[in-house]
Amino acid sequence: MKRIRKSINLVLSAIIVALGFGSCVSQQKYRVAQEEIKQLHEQNGRLSAENDALHQENANLRNALKHREQTEQRKVVYGPRPTGFKEKINQ
Repeated sequence: MKRIRKSINLVLSAIIVALGFGSCVSQQKYRVAQEEIKQLHEQNGRLSAENDALHQENANLRNALKHREQTEQRKVVYGPRPTGFKEKINQ
């Protein structure tokens, strides 16, 4: 009976020790993974801000292009000749 109790205690102690050492390694991996996730979130935030800035710049450039096209309309001459046209030919 004493042997069985010592064997059971030995097995349980071995399991507890194995779980303890296993959790240390798992905890380290978990911390590393959490740091990587945190860095990726920060990078995602920076890229999102950069993307928003590029969208804003694109919208500003489009508005400037539309404004430029409106102000620089193609000038086409239609209608009667200027009134002073014959006067200049006769001189």
